[in-house]
Amino acid sequence: MLIWNAHKGTIESMAFAADGSILATTTGNTRTVYLWESTTGKLLRKLSGEWPHGHGLGAVKAVGFAPHAPLFAAGTTRSVTIWRTDTWVPIAELNTNSANIYELAFGPGESPSIAAASSMGVSIWHDAGRPTGDKLRPRDCACPDRGGVSVLDFSPDGTLLVASNCRNATLWNPLDGREVLALQRRPSNHRGAVRFSPNGSCLAVARGKWADLWSPTNGDSPERSFTAGTGSYPAIWVVGWAAGGSVLVTAGADRFVRLWDVATLGELRSFQWSIGKVYCAAFAPDGLICAAGGDKGQVVVWDLEG
Repeated sequence: MLIWNAHKGTIESMAFAADGSILATTTGNTRTVYLWESTTGKLLRKLSGEWPHGHGLGAVKAVGFAPHAPLFAAGTTRSVTIWRTDTWVPIAELNTNSANIYELAFGPGESPSIAAASSMGVSIWHDAGRPTGDKLRPRDCACPDRGGVSVLDFSPDGTLLVASNCRNATLWNPLDGREVLALQRRPSNHRGAVRFSPNGSCLAVARGKWADLWSPTNGDSPERSFTAGTGSYPAIWVVGWAAGGSVLVTAGADRFVRLWDVATLGELRSFQWSIGKVYCAAFAPDGLICAAGGDKGQVVVWDLEG
């Protein structure tokens, strides 16, 4: 386990590189992305994204690495900026029509799509790494606005995009923004989190203190639901999968990270490192390493099987 002081404010977004060696973080109120060596906490690089037309990044709200391509993205108050991770040169800038981007998700493959969520809905760009020169690239399609900021995830095969907010959770076709399935979930007072299992057969959706497990082919009701948050501030802000999909990870305002046996929904382990409320986490692609960021600006990285 490794803990370091990364920021002075709340960490709002983080992401692992495809090989797990780099962890990107941002607080949401600065124009800089921080890249850390995940095994040591050493600061490797800061990204500001200068472009030929003379501006850098807006305030960075969300970060993400493509799982199968050398691409990194930052969603800001101005646009979505794409870098190549082998050179760390910005290559594309995607037009968000000045909407603040709060969540990003890359699809799979060597030329992946990217989805960005804002208060104005969800925008999708295909082949996110296609260079744009000094121009802003318009989106290729959009999912209809379902009530504000969404949390996002692509299915492992890239054929579905899930977007969830306080009131709705919907599966979309990312090729054209067409609705595939609406989940009949209860509203909550926060936007929670969503994550497909590694094989795509299950979808975890946070709803207040609850974690719901859905089939991506049946939106009538969750297959199972259980209480994952406790105490006076039980809201769950993070869900993720470990051990090939047999373990569900949750974290949130109760300051705990918890591991659950998916087969029994029994709690396996819990962690509390005094880093404050946990608003974001990232999972290495191998499913063995996890990082969490708290409202005290600290980062913790640990081995889920340790």
